[in-house]
Amino acid sequence: MNEEDRSLKLLIKDSNPAFMNALRRISMNDVPVLAIEDVLIDENNSALFDEVIAQRLGQIPLKFDPEKFELREECDCEDGCPNCQARFSLEGEGPGTVYSGGLVCEDAKVEPLYEGIPITQLDENQQIKLEAVAVLSTGKDHSKHQASLASYQYYPDINIDNRKLSEEDASEMEKICPRDVFKVEDGKLRVENQLKCTLCKECIEEVESEGVEIHGNEEKFIFKIESISALEPQDILERAVEVLKEKSDKVIQKME
Repeated sequence: MNEEDRSLKLLIKDSNPAFMNALRRISMNDVPVLAIEDVLIDENNSALFDEVIAQRLGQIPLKFDPEKFELREECDCEDGCPNCQARFSLEGEGPGTVYSGGLVCEDAKVEPLYEGIPITQLDENQQIKLEAVAVLSTGKDHSKHQASLASYQYYPDINIDNRKLSEEDASEMEKICPRDVFKVEDGKLRVENQLKCTLCKECIEEVESEGVEIHGNEEKFIFKIESISALEPQDILERAVEVLKEKSDKVIQKME
């Protein structure tokens, strides 16, 4: 349907709520994302405790190559290697603000998605020095590894019969709708923004008329996915479909 900055909206046909909910959950919780897990702080005399610094570092979205990194539990190494983790260093002295852009990774292809995220404020004679390790994991383990926010709704089917709708009721419907779905032209009500309809049905509850029917199509859905990680929404969706297929294949194999 359309793609905006960091989000994607799709029209999916010939589906059902079970499939849509599975795709939604997997898009959020089963697509692996790289995030800082372990932090070793050598020096920190700022106003923030060490654990607060560590929590902030964990929430910084990181750019990475999904094809290069493996889940830590699936890697052949024992103590961590470049295939399952990325090492960072950070140093700063006051006065001034330490930002995410100050994080330096041993892997040049791994870096913060945004350089302007504040980590801590340093006053005169204050400093911070630390090392951090980022690992690949999923939103099921921790929210910092969550790839996206995803949702779906039934596609709104709206039928208008202006023969059963007075001009007064048509005008009232246009005013009542909180999403500006309707528009009146030449005394006739028509659908202006069908995809904005959330199926709240406030219009037909307030205006008692048989001229408008609204219901959700149970085989047609609007699916929206918004990336809250460094991954592109299209990549998240493609990976989610792969994971869903893998899970389905495992179920089929156990049933055979």
